[in-house]
Amino acid sequence: MPMSDKMLPTTEVLSNMIITEVLDRWPQTADVFHNHAMACVGCAVAPFFTINDAALVYQLAPEQFVEELLVIIQKQSIERKPTNE
Repeated sequence: MPMSDKMLPTTEVLSNMIITEVLDRWPQTADVFHNHAMACVGCAVAPFFTINDAALVYQLAPEQFVEELLVIIQKQSIERKPTNE
């Protein structure tokens, strides 16, 4: 089932998402990649690698990396929430 823009991903879903999909949907996540000195933003293989793949390539704990991304995604979601809801 496709995830709507209003839904937040689960840890499992996010870890299996393609890097470019995550960056396109939640642009602020680029900061997390940059904080880890990851060259994923703009990388030629980003459309083919999952978040989990990227963490492993950069020798990061995938669970921790995904949690860092989720914090940014949740923050972005709160900031975008319309005031009439």
